[in-house]
Amino acid sequence: MGGAIAEIPGEPEQATQTHAGPWRIALRRLLRKKIAVIALLLIAGFYFVGLFAPIISPQDFRTQDLDNTLLSPSLDHPFGTDRLGRDQLSRVIWSARTTIIVTIATVVAGSLLLSVGLGLLSGYMGGKVDTVIMRTGEAFGSLPALPMLILINATMRDRVRGWVDGLERNLSSGDPLFIAILGVLTLVAVVGIVAWLRESRRNGAWIALSVVAAFLILALWGVQAVFATPGASDYFLIFGALSLFFWVGSARVIRSQVLALRETEYVIAARSMGAGTWRIIGSHLLPNVSPIIIVGVSASLGAIAGSEIALTFLGVGVHDPTPSFGALIFDGGTSQPVIRNHPHLLIFPAVVVGMLIFSFNLLGDALNDVLTPKAR
Repeated sequence: MGGAIAEIPGEPEQATQTHAGPWRIALRRLLRKKIAVIALLLIAGFYFVGLFAPIISPQDFRTQDLDNTLLSPSLDHPFGTDRLGRDQLSRVIWSARTTIIVTIATVVAGSLLLSVGLGLLSGYMGGKVDTVIMRTGEAFGSLPALPMLILINATMRDRVRGWVDGLERNLSSGDPLFIAILGVLTLVAVVGIVAWLRESRRNGAWIALSVVAAFLILALWGVQAVFATPGASDYFLIFGALSLFFWVGSARVIRSQVLALRETEYVIAARSMGAGTWRIIGSHLLPNVSPIIIVGVSASLGAIAGSEIALTFLGVGVHDPTPSFGALIFDGGTSQPVIRNHPHLLIFPAVVVGMLIFSFNLLGDALNDVLTPKAR
């Protein structure tokens, strides 16, 4: 029978496909979708421009030239100038940086740490843990998100700004507490890596802690980097408020998958062999829900970007002089004379925002088809 199976035409190609890892197969499927590739290139270009805004930006976005206000697009100012004579192209580039900071911070805090962690714990632990997490999620989910975000931003802005300014002074002077926290987290991460390399079953908790410590180290260094950029208090306020609401949906989806996975044979076998909770979650459950996490993150990025822009448009998001697409669209689209005589103020930022959110939606649909084919 083995010889007969080996002679089936096309079997070597299938065998090669089988030997490839699941992520490599998924990447091949994704790259076959032209729309997904175009969307991925647009998103990558947007993030590249935003991350390297200080280098790419032709002018300082804060520089005002009252003798050259509301200029039409030209070689000197490809996107024209605004009512204060500021270069519109530079402000669009720095607005991309604002969107990137808010989306990444919210995804790490809300979609990854909160939704993944709470979803895994709720689904696997069950009982009172599940009840507390799900009831908390239902409480946040029952609140109207946009009005609550407006309320939080309007009432907490001064307090957050004072806290951020004080923390910025401590970090810039080398706060010993900050250095000590980084040292402890680094030690935990190193111990967890050593435990993972030794493949000891008793060190599952250390491995899980090392992953958390690595995330926190990146987050702390990111916090220190954000403080060096204008509008740090606005960033913290927005991503903190968004994180309170964007974890609920993803946590519910992850929980539903974990409820099914925890009754599978390999999880039951691992539990019967003495594997701890953290080892089962990290080694058996998390890899199986990672496709759902990736799809959820891609969908969340577009929604978070739209929420930040909407909050700024309504006046409770990022404030001047820090540029944001919401402020650019507000300046260019709230007055009929401006729209009629200077349409470039609205067209350029609106086109960039539309392409970004549309690209995230297309990429999310493609990832859903590739990573969760049962959903098709």
